[in-house]
Amino acid sequence: MGALTVMTWNVENLFRPAQATDAYRRKVDYLARIIATVRPDALAVQEIGDPGAMADLVAALGDGWHAALSDHPDGRGIRVGVLAPHPVAVEAQIVEFGPTGLPEVPDVDGGTLTAMGRGAVQVRVGDGPRVVTAHLKSKLLTFPQGRRAPRDEDERARGAAYALLRRAAEAVAVRVHLNAVMDGVPTVLCGDLNDGPDAVTTTLLGGPEDADPRRPDKGDRVRLYNLATLLPAGRAYSRIYRGRGELIDHILVSRELRLRVTGVDSLVDDIGSITASLADRRDAIVPDHAPVVARFAASG
Repeated sequence: MGALTVMTWNVENLFRPAQATDAYRRKVDYLARIIATVRPDALAVQEIGDPGAMADLVAALGDGWHAALSDHPDGRGIRVGVLAPHPVAVEAQIVEFGPTGLPEVPDVDGGTLTAMGRGAVQVRVGDGPRVVTAHLKSKLLTFPQGRRAPRDEDERARGAAYALLRRAAEAVAVRVHLNAVMDGVPTVLCGDLNDGPDAVTTTLLGGPEDADPRRPDKGDRVRLYNLATLLPAGRAYSRIYRGRGELIDHILVSRELRLRVTGVDSLVDDIGSITASLADRRDAIVPDHAPVVARFAASG
């Protein structure tokens, strides 16, 4: 396998409007410019609003680009996907929690959830790596009947716990899927995991812990390494929330790729601080998340 560049980017609510607007055109052009500059061999994207928006982004990139999307968006219509300047073959849609994961978790409305809110998708990029991209449950809380505000602090505590349980169940579903499919093909798991590198939901995605990636052991078949530790000092974040940098967008790779890493960066120069309010983001050109990029040397 030759040199490889992998990128993950939450592009923030990329919906094609009923009638094209200047803000939408400028955003698509901005995304295409950054992607063309990095020239990733595989780009995992989150918050693609509809297939038309992905088609517009592919068109802006020009000939030779390929795309795949999850068939399972969330209630708002956002979904994950993969872009590449190589053919992209969908290998699996990851949706159900499954009997060997956490089969069901309680929902804020009193029911139970048995599937991811936003499906993950697994693709093979040309004759290169297997790429799985996911967008796990956010930390934004909802309450019964879709309320954004709790009636009291008891309800707030329950709402936070429901969100955490759902994100954990989604992480377990992805990890269980990887346990079944990892077979020696170089594998990348990336996306908006909505938690930091040391969170339980993030670390469980890595699989068994490893003392030394240079020394083979029985856990190598399913182990992934989070490249967060390789980000440059001062750039180890992918979003700025209320003035504080957070690293919630991650790239995890199998052992053979970990041994070939030549550089990791988060392209944070353009992003600004955000709050929980969405009102001032409707016409934003620059997404609220920075792209995270990892580069790998050729094998052999």
